Amino acid sequence: MAPLMIRPCLLTLAMTLAVIGQPAAARDTTQYFDLPAASLGETLSRLSRESGRTLSVTPALLQGRRAAAVHGQLTPEQAVQQALVGSGLGLIVTENGTWSLYPLPEGSTLNLSPTNITGQLSENAWGPVDGYVATRSGTATKTDTPILEIAQTVNVVTADQIAVQGARNLTQALRYTPGVDTNGYTDRNTIADEVASRGFAPTLLYLDGAYLPYAGSLGGAPQIDPYTLERIEVLKGPASVLYGQNQPGGMINMVSKRPATEARHQVKFGIGSYDRVNGALDFSGPIDEAKTLSYRLIALARNGNEMVDHATDSRTLLAPSLTWAPNDDTTLTVYAQLQRDKSLADYQALPAIGTLYRNSQGKHIDRDIFLGDSDWNNYIRDQYVLGYDFSHAFNDNLEYRQTARYTDVNDRYKGFYLNSFVTRADGSTDDTRATRTKLDWNQHNSAYTIDNNLQFKFATGALDHTLLTGVDYRQFTRKYQGYNLYGSEIIDLYNPTNYHTLGQPTLTTKWDNTIKQTGLYAQDQIKLDRFILTVGLREDWAEVENRDLLAHSTVSQKDKKLTRRIGLTYLTDFGLAPYVSYAESFFPSIGSQAPQRGASAFKPVEGEQYEAGVKYQPNDRSLLTLSVYQIKQKNVLTGDIEYPEYQLQEGEVRSRGVEFEGKTRIGQFEVIGAVAYMDSFYTKSTYGDEGNRNESQAPWTASSWVDYHFASDALAGLTVGGGARYTGKKYGNSANTFKTPSFVVYDATVSYDLGRVSPTLKGAEASLNVQNLFDREYVSACNYAFGCYYGQERTASLQVSYDW
Repeated sequence: MAPLMIRPCLLTLAMTLAVIGQPAAARDTTQYFDLPAASLGETLSRLSRESGRTLSVTPALLQGRRAAAVHGQLTPEQAVQQALVGSGLGLIVTENGTWSLYPLPEGSTLNLSPTNITGQLSENAWGPVDGYVATRSGTATKTDTPILEIAQTVNVVTADQIAVQGARNLTQALRYTPGVDTNGYTDRNTIADEVASRGFAPTLLYLDGAYLPYAGSLGGAPQIDPYTLERIEVLKGPASVLYGQNQPGGMINMVSKRPATEARHQVKFGIGSYDRVNGALDFSGPIDEAKTLSYRLIALARNGNEMVDHATDSRTLLAPSLTWAPNDDTTLTVYAQLQRDKSLADYQALPAIGTLYRNSQGKHIDRDIFLGDSDWNNYIRDQYVLGYDFSHAFNDNLEYRQTARYTDVNDRYKGFYLNSFVTRADGSTDDTRATRTKLDWNQHNSAYTIDNNLQFKFATGALDHTLLTGVDYRQFTRKYQGYNLYGSEIIDLYNPTNYHTLGQPTLTTKWDNTIKQTGLYAQDQIKLDRFILTVGLREDWAEVENRDLLAHSTVSQKDKKLTRRIGLTYLTDFGLAPYVSYAESFFPSIGSQAPQRGASAFKPVEGEQYEAGVKYQPNDRSLLTLSVYQIKQKNVLTGDIEYPEYQLQEGEVRSRGVEFEGKTRIGQFEVIGAVAYMDSFYTKSTYGDEGNRNESQAPWTASSWVDYHFASDALAGLTVGGGARYTGKKYGNSANTFKTPSFVVYDATVSYDLGRVSPTLKGAEASLNVQNLFDREYVSACNYAFGCYYGQERTASLQVSYDW
């Protein structure tokens, strides 16, 4: 984005916020402080001056007293409290916001006075995180558990990280997470999120622990906007013991923002590359004086173009929620989300010849090429989420929780995909032109989930137990209509002029499928001194019913499966925690073998993982995880050479690897580092790819991100940051006949606290994010000869937010 364009837009937004002004009862937002120990009067004067607050204190009270060092992302009141530690003084905040000090009782180091300071609450597994380092998770155990005590890898992307890195969707938010592959068509196609974890795809998505419907093909999946999320948690490895049918590579759980009992408000405006504009608001707070009722309202609207020519994207979102907490023991939160997405999208799966390699004429296909029909291509998605979370504590040791979600997604995608190069009359191949299929696909998917569990804490001798028992139910319904025209007009890949096509697709596929799952599970987290043993069992009953409405046929299948999980962690007194674990997964497979082989029904696809690692948490601002693992997936469907129209269940995939992630805040720096090595192979197959590497999965990946918060008077309020993402060479098909080159992509961000310019702009911040800073042109991934995808080109976005 040109600097001349940024300046007037920033000035306009700043002037708008100046007119809005600062409400008298505005809530202080956090900022980064790094003040050395000094005289108390000097530190308090500086804090008062920088925050615009009035300090009322008798000079004699400050005489000879020292202020402690102040470090971290804090509100001004929190900074004062930190400065007063050990001074013998306490803080009072009057109704009009004035700071006043008073002497504490002799020998006391605590502020015992009543005050309106809310402060930063200690982290819980479903709540906000200050910065990038989360220390607790509820995904891996369904209990509020320190990540250090979980005997599996858990990666958490916080709302702060999402905002600083400018992520527009889940795929972008996970780019700096090790062992997660975000390349492929969703790297730059924003209508869907499809990622792989530890070599297995698609990784199933959950919202607040509830399954989100997905059928594993283009369309039919909900897309949760990152602005509505408090955190994104990636649990590596099998998760069937607590969640039922799953891929063995892991799961992704998105945790929604919840109503707050303290008033907080944010409005956001932005512009970006491709004429993008966006606006959002996030309001939350109590409804009544007793704070038994609190609300949250999130709204978002955006519109603009995309990297591919003619492509557009728009979204309108509304997400209200309400929490009722009549007492400290009972909480009910009701949640809804309504979303409409409308785009002119192009799938843009391209051939390897023309992207990875020059064609016969020495040319490459443009990365912004549009290969559809601008009068035909279209994408519309209507998405609804309704649900509630209920919890009641009978006492300090016994708690009941129930979560229910209904998700409904109705989308329609109209477009094209390429099939093959054109064969000339003389039998030679014309690699400048391609045949394609014109399509009109409509999917209406819905999922209803309900989870009931009881958490009981008790002791048996020297053993402390956290026992979780539960029953859950899931029903996923998929209705699909596929219209296809397999002989659509041929297109020139280098000079496409066939933007207006004539043929109409005809109905070729019509399905109505239902998957039901009921599970009983039990988990016990047992502590003995420094050892933590986690054991879990689950019995699942799954029923699949596939109805082919054109063939008037119905195929049903029932499966029953027991899955297990066990992990052992040892906690040292200096923050080191080595661990080992074993976990299992299953996923139902519909269909049967050839009649000549007995027509036996397919078994569930099974997975098992062995993992060992060590976690290190020296303080609440740092967390490092190093793990090694082996995952084996059995009963994978593969071709039947003798009876080609059928399949066998003789495939097997094995993935082995090492992952490291470190997140820390050191002084004015915030740092993220990640590296992963993975060997993912077909160990059994009838397709001829036995012993080959899994396509699209790079053995080596790495990333790093660094923020620096300036604290000096001249630059205070300024934050600069940047990151690099490396993806190594990888095979582009299961036959391992070609590779995609390695690449490095750089990102950058700059933000500034506009309150430093004028007190009337207090609470306002401007930020600039640039992805693919040096506009690297690269092929993100290939999964077959006509399935290559360019990576996202350079994009920039300017945002101005105002918090009060």
